[in-house]
Amino acid sequence: MSIVKSIFFLTLMIIDKPVTLSINITSTLIGLPEDARLNFTQLAYKYGLVVREYEVITEDGYILKLFNIQGNKKRPVLLAHGIFGTADIYLLRGKTSLGYILAKQGYDVWALNVRGSRYSRKHLTLDPDKDKAFWNFSFHEHGYYDLPANIDFILQSTGQNQLSIIGISEGTTITFVLASMRPEYNEKINVFLALAPVVYLQNLEPPSSILLQFSAEINDLLTVLGFEELFGYNSIFKAIYNIICGQRIGYDLCLKIGFFPVTGADADELEPEFYYTTIGQFPDGTSRKNLAHYTQVGRRRIFAQYDYGRRMNLDMYQSAAPPEYSLNRVTIKVVLICGKNDKLSTLKDVQILKDRLPNVIGFRVMESNTFNHLDHVWGRNVHKVSYPFIIKTLRKFN
Repeated sequence: MSIVKSIFFLTLMIIDKPVTLSINITSTLIGLPEDARLNFTQLAYKYGLVVREYEVITEDGYILKLFNIQGNKKRPVLLAHGIFGTADIYLLRGKTSLGYILAKQGYDVWALNVRGSRYSRKHLTLDPDKDKAFWNFSFHEHGYYDLPANIDFILQSTGQNQLSIIGISEGTTITFVLASMRPEYNEKINVFLALAPVVYLQNLEPPSSILLQFSAEINDLLTVLGFEELFGYNSIFKAIYNIICGQRIGYDLCLKIGFFPVTGADADELEPEFYYTTIGQFPDGTSRKNLAHYTQVGRRRIFAQYDYGRRMNLDMYQSAAPPEYSLNRVTIKVVLICGKNDKLSTLKDVQILKDRLPNVIGFRVMESNTFNHLDHVWGRNVHKVSYPFIIKTLRKFN
């Protein structure tokens, strides 16, 4: 299929309404590296790891996929992925991936998948393809329902009272939501390593800061067009992304021009061959509301619950404005790890977070001036420059 035809179909999608593909999405990955076509379990087995799959049901009926790379049950570690990602991000670098390295160090590795992602697109009563209500969630529900359901399942399965958490990007957001909203879970977490933490978004640079200014209008447009799921794994948009970005021009067009201005550029750490591997798993689905919630945090300069507007806020929260998340209730031991060239988790915003958390036991700024948002899990040399510190930190507590 030509790029021109791909763009044509994308135009039809925008002017019509979101639909689910009737073709196998893997057909759009032909010609890409093998790992681009493998799911988490297949990646694990390819690299010699033993993995089990579980389904975790949340209090509000969502059915979430949870992966377990088996190790010492006395040393459970939970990996939380970022927005538009899945557990796959922790295995895509093969034997230099964080999931693989943790497993080889003897940890019992668990990798969650929040609602709306490829692996967790199920509900007891709601159909994600038919019921708009399925997509009525943001990072708040990810933190309030999804994360604790996974924690409880893991602790019950391992017989332990505590586990450690490593999260990146939204994986950090949801952990801070949980610890502030349901403080009893602070006692269930040994230590939390927050990679590229995203809580405050008031120091973004262009183009993200420009998009933030128009985010309300963009959200209104998506609502009118009926887009509740964004970047779904089996969506037309994902298929077109795969086709266009899988071309020879994809590395320059999609990564260097598309992603790097938003995440920070570091071409030496994200080489073409590996970028084409990521296409099969990233981006993945989330809700329009989730993205809208993040933009609210950026515009309002407050880490707060979802803003429904004055009238609905009064019904939901008994206040005109949504309540802030109380970071002073986050008593877990927190280690913040950030990059100088991260355009989403900027050093200034991470410093604001650090100043407001009561129990930061570590604050590490990566030495490289080009270390960015993606390098924490996808950098070619991250297993040398970051993971030894992560392992050393975990050993202190587990």
